[in-house]
Parts: sequence; C-alpha cells; structure tokens
Amino acid sequence: MCPPSENDRTPWVLLYTTNTLWEAEIVVGYLRSHGIEAVVVPQVDSSRALTVGSLAIAKVYVPSALYMEAAHLLEEYRLQQRQ
Repeated sequence: MCPPSENDRTPWVLLYTTNTLWEAEIVVGYLRSHGIEAVVVPQVDSSRALTVGSLAIAKVYVPSALYMEAAHLLEEYRLQQRQ
C-alpha cells in the first residue's frame, strides 16, 4: 500500500504497473475523468535517469475502497484500446 501523502491515512493499493510513464499518466487521467482518484508513482533508474523501457517502472495506485471500480474502468479502457 502506498499513501500519496503522510497526511492522508486512506490505504492505497496498486492497480496497474507499466514500463512507460506516459501510459501510467493516461490511465490516471482516464480514472480521474470517471471520478476515481489515482496517482502515479514512478520508479526511475536513477543511475541512468531512464524514463522508458524495462528499467523504468510506473505504478498506478488508487484508494483501496475504489479498487474494484477502478479495476473495472481499467479493463474497459484496455478493451477500448484494442478496437
């Protein structure tokens, strides 16, 4: 679990992991446009400052109470991308 700030005690859970920051930002934007609060936690290879590829990972977290709704929206988003 990863809270977005120390002042917020709401438990946050991992919803999605990708190796591109831009994809994580798109997913967060999609969730927010549907009323789901979400954050991106980038994990960049600091020795090379890579922001894409297998050494760069971006994780999307949502409040645990909204996880099921967010997971449904993520699946909806992924289905739309396949069309």
